[in-house]
Amino acid sequence: MSKLPKRSKTFNVGKDIGGAVYMHRSYMDLLPGVVAECFKLIEHKMQFSVVKYAEKTETVSFIESSDFDLVDEPTVGEFATVTFGGKVKRRKRLSDPYIYHHKWLFVKDDYVGFDVEESKQRSLAWLALDGIDKKRIGRLSYWQEHVLPRLTPGKETWLNSEEMASRLGVSSCELSHLREAGKLSYKKKGNAFLYIVDDEVNE
Repeated sequence: MSKLPKRSKTFNVGKDIGGAVYMHRSYMDLLPGVVAECFKLIEHKMQFSVVKYAEKTETVSFIESSDFDLVDEPTVGEFATVTFGGKVKRRKRLSDPYIYHHKWLFVKDDYVGFDVEESKQRSLAWLALDGIDKKRIGRLSYWQEHVLPRLTPGKETWLNSEEMASRLGVSSCELSHLREAGKLSYKKKGNAFLYIVDDEVNE
């Protein structure tokens, strides 16, 4: 039986990856004071959902993930990395973005943005699958093609706007036109649109 990973022992929340810890911005105050100092350099310049604290490299990254509360595996968007010395580097979202697994690690059990227990069950479901290339599952394209179909056999699969645009190979504007023309099945969740995956999309 698959076992769930553990939250960061240092902060009791967050996902440890490669010597750094990732957590939702709601828990940023639990991190060392240098994070708040780095935050001052970008706070009025970008929106972000995830904070990455890397003590070894003396950097803090503030990462946009607009679908963090909406989908099981949120996408990594634009981000800014700030050194402890105050230098800022910005990176744009990749055309084939990275995704976060086990997003429940980024929050505590009482987080209200999504169902934490349901997220844990999602982790157990895909960890139990065999034949998955762990070196490639961090990319959205591989996840959609090789993992999602095995997680939801015979069930509806819903994608956010970025995922659906990537799947169809269209821009966000073209996606909107397809939706407004009634060529895509969708539902609205908050301010976001979710699209059902269909093998055929009328053009």
